[in-house]
Amino acid sequence: MFRSMTMLHSGHRRNPCVRFRTQALTLCIVLSVCEHVCPQRFSTTTQKDIAQERHMIDLAEREHLPDVKIGYLWARLASDYAAQADFGRAEDAYFRSLRLLRNAPEAQKNYATLLDNLGVLYLAYNRRAEAEQYLTRGFAARRKQDDIAALGVSQLHLAELALDGRKFKRAENIAAEAQANLTAAGDSGRVGLIGTLVTLAYARCEQHKCAEGLRDAEHAMDLARLVYPADSLPAGKVLMAIGYARWKTGDSEEAERMMLQGVHIITTQNAPGAPHSRDALLEYRDFLKAMHRSLDVKRIDDQLAQATPQPCANCTVSANSLSNALR
Repeated sequence: MFRSMTMLHSGHRRNPCVRFRTQALTLCIVLSVCEHVCPQRFSTTTQKDIAQERHMIDLAEREHLPDVKIGYLWARLASDYAAQADFGRAEDAYFRSLRLLRNAPEAQKNYATLLDNLGVLYLAYNRRAEAEQYLTRGFAARRKQDDIAALGVSQLHLAELALDGRKFKRAENIAAEAQANLTAAGDSGRVGLIGTLVTLAYARCEQHKCAEGLRDAEHAMDLARLVYPADSLPAGKVLMAIGYARWKTGDSEEAERMMLQGVHIITTQNAPGAPHSRDALLEYRDFLKAMHRSLDVKRIDDQLAQATPQPCANCTVSANSLSNALR
């Protein structure tokens, strides 16, 4: 059964080896449109970057800069923490940024993006209730704005949420709407379109329409080659989607080749502790199990057992941060 790169929700008690997960969810951060606030820097973010961001925030607060400017800095820091798989600090930084930008008329596009990005963070760590809350709020905010590319990204994330809930037809329908908007947006919608095509690939494969899904995944790769290096994290995720579609259409040899490339890229490019690497291995494990390769399955199990424990296994919302965000 298919896995995404997201973590298993602490509230779910089903066996993670048989629970459906959505590969498209792994694209929710790295393939989103972030032209307004908190640009994603993937695993290239370093502790030095984070220290510099904290220093800039300290200076801005000492100089009493406007809340909008400080809020933007907190948003960038939240993105940095997310790239480093530091869920708790990323969540706190997002809440701080939301509080500062919430009532600024000139920051409403940024505010909508923050709502969506926080929903994406929760989705990546399989906190479904919070993910739905913030993704829905972000989508509602973007519907009021004249930005078809950003609206398409919100629709992509809602489709991923539906996919995670095994609502495959709903996921396909929402993703098709996102595809139309992102295509109409031209170049500004290209990054979101890659993630949308991956979502469509998985949604269609789960409805026994994997020939269509394979075409979607291959189209996503064509676009990814125009945007990202061949060894980039997004490219690795698209390779996993193609491998999954190949597997489900009966081409097991090519499926494994694609998956192995994807796993290598994802585990190499991710920050230690990120949920993406573990779930890439879980997806490949499912393939190996379906191929009745028990020794290889055991090797994956051993590797997962030795891996660094995932952050946020039992994480909870910071009451202080939440109250600040809702003021």
